Amino acid sequence: MGKREGMVRREEDAIKQSLQKAAEAEQIPESLQPKQMEAWLKEAAARKGLPGQEAPARPEGGQGSPHPTRPKKHYRKWWYGTAAAACLAAVLLVAGRSHSWKTELSDSDPGRMEEEIYLGSDEGEGVMEDNASGSLKEGTTYQELYQSFCKSWEKQAQMSTEGERGQELEETQEAAAEEDSIALGIEMGMDATDDAAADAAAGSTSEGQAELSGDYGRTNQQEEGVEEADIIKNDGRYLYRPITIDDRAGREAVQITDTKGGLQRAALIRGFSGGRINEIYVWKDTLVVVETGWADTGSGTAEGVVRDDVAYEGSQAPFSRIHIYDIKDRTKPKKFHEFTIKGSYQDSRISDGYLYLFAGYDASKPRMEMDYRAYVPEVDNEPLEEGRIYLPEETEDTSYLVMASIDMGQPDAFTDTKAIVCQPGHFYVSTGNIYIANTRYAGHSQEGTVSDSTQIYRFSYQDGKMEKEAEGTVKGTLRDDFAMNEHKGYLRLVTTVEEVTVSKVVDDITGEEIGTSSVGMPDTNSLYVLDMDLEVAGKIENLAKDEKVYSARFMGDTGYFVTFRQVDPLFSVDLSNPQEPKILGELKISGFSEYLHFYTGSQLLGIGMEADENTGATDGLKLTMFDISDPADVKAQSTMHLEEYGYANALYDYKAVFIDPGKNLFGFAAESYEGDYAVRYLLFSYEDGGFKKRMELECADLGTDGSDSLRGTYIGDVFYLMYGSGRVESYRLADGSKMGELLPPGED
Repeated sequence: MGKREGMVRREEDAIKQSLQKAAEAEQIPESLQPKQMEAWLKEAAARKGLPGQEAPARPEGGQGSPHPTRPKKHYRKWWYGTAAAACLAAVLLVAGRSHSWKTELSDSDPGRMEEEIYLGSDEGEGVMEDNASGSLKEGTTYQELYQSFCKSWEKQAQMSTEGERGQELEETQEAAAEEDSIALGIEMGMDATDDAAADAAAGSTSEGQAELSGDYGRTNQQEEGVEEADIIKNDGRYLYRPITIDDRAGREAVQITDTKGGLQRAALIRGFSGGRINEIYVWKDTLVVVETGWADTGSGTAEGVVRDDVAYEGSQAPFSRIHIYDIKDRTKPKKFHEFTIKGSYQDSRISDGYLYLFAGYDASKPRMEMDYRAYVPEVDNEPLEEGRIYLPEETEDTSYLVMASIDMGQPDAFTDTKAIVCQPGHFYVSTGNIYIANTRYAGHSQEGTVSDSTQIYRFSYQDGKMEKEAEGTVKGTLRDDFAMNEHKGYLRLVTTVEEVTVSKVVDDITGEEIGTSSVGMPDTNSLYVLDMDLEVAGKIENLAKDEKVYSARFMGDTGYFVTFRQVDPLFSVDLSNPQEPKILGELKISGFSEYLHFYTGSQLLGIGMEADENTGATDGLKLTMFDISDPADVKAQSTMHLEEYGYANALYDYKAVFIDPGKNLFGFAAESYEGDYAVRYLLFSYEDGGFKKRMELECADLGTDGSDSLRGTYIGDVFYLMYGSGRVESYRLADGSKMGELLPPGED
């Protein structure tokens, strides 16, 4: 069973268990009982010819699957999934009330839960249809927020009603003349090239910086001087990571491991709220733990709250907690302070001694305008002040991105707090600016050629203060955070443009307009250079027709990005003149690189997949070292095909890659499906013009997170393998021999 299938099965089991528990614990109408819902869904799917709910495949054309070549054709306005989604949401929302953060948090990650159980409406269309985001309005009042949200909520309700009517009309037409039904049951509402299929990330120290100070491993980060959180930290002696405690509550803790004189558990920090520990920081003698979970809001909206047209009692929302610990004595950590933000943790950075944290929050529809806590962000359990919220002049979003900063020198109060009404998307933080990019989905209600776009906001920051400076829009969507980079006062970014031609669908009998159809055009790719006002200074468009961007890196005045369909073109771009960017070269090799990392000044490492040059079907992991000494003539210096390995989280999470070019080491966990399923940690170096496999460590004790929980790092001449259970293993770098291990808590 492949990684994707295993993840889908686990997710389906989790949903079934949630439904069952909800049915047992709550008084649910008979029509919403899980068995009745399951029967209804099967009946509806069979009648409409709809596929089952599938997890997004990444990458597109996954292992053994060729990329589709036929035109994409979709039918809009037929919202057959809405009723099913509402039923499922009703049960899960009721079930979600069973945990209150006043007592304990839910074990599930709310951000992930929302993403995985949402069965809704065609990539968010109907929420963002025909949406043109205008300039941000500063000093927004609660009344303006309420009025803006009401328009969106009313439109959502209207679209849902139209979908139900459309379903009834289509059933009548099918019964009267099935041969003339214009295939309304085919490819309904779901885009086969969902751009959310792979937020594949890539990472390294920026601008080609290879060596890291100190003889120990650091977190793989995007920008030099801008620290990033991770699930492991290493300070040169102690190792830190959140672990799952094997007790009845299944709660998490943070383990501190002392490596001096062997492996010893220095401390185990318990007492968290029962939510999910997302990431941690170690900043000098301070430990930061970021935790997300569901919590009682304690607002006046406890009864009759309406969300997505489903009424439910109680008032719960995702909250993020930031726990601050004094760890001057690593064996006796002391709680210093705790912060709360209403919303699910998205990302964070530490720059110039300040922590900047981002959380996403969906506003709920209140009973009345004065129920502010239902639709206004909260920090430390207080609604955010009106003047700190930015509202685009024209928007149909009902979500926030909440931003907060904390002085790490005295972390006892928020330094600054802001919020934007927008969907949280990709983040890039340079040494002076915060860039927020979110996808604006094109509407399909009017005839013509349309495409998705990316809305970008720039906030400057200094001494913890954040100020909105500019906003702009580019055509297409970003692959990941690394598709953006700031250099010498310009923001460079690479997008994939998916255009569709929209036409009306008219009933052959009545002549009534009953919807629209969309026929996909070949994908293209674009490179944009924006000035600090986020206006386009230079661009290259219509690149690599019928391909998608898979990875991108920028170093100084040169950019590199990979597109893929059957082969992997690695493009090099001259960005020395921001007004006139130029393609320098294009190298085509089989497969593709999901992750690019500057290894030395003249070498670029690619980690990705091998693929059939004719079909595009993938065939195992692949390492490539590119010679970029002449950007106009890039060469593949060496490759290594790891055909027995079909998946590595490193392809999608750059922090899962341990890499230190100065030490000439990089590694990641990989899964093999040849013969017996196996997980191994692979450690490499690059010597004499080729890759050398330094270690291939068999891994066990993986828990529910599988290989995604495995991380590697080093101190001096010792390599450490760290598990989510708390197990730590040490190996000699010289020969790969095992030196010792620390067993999980309760087993030692």
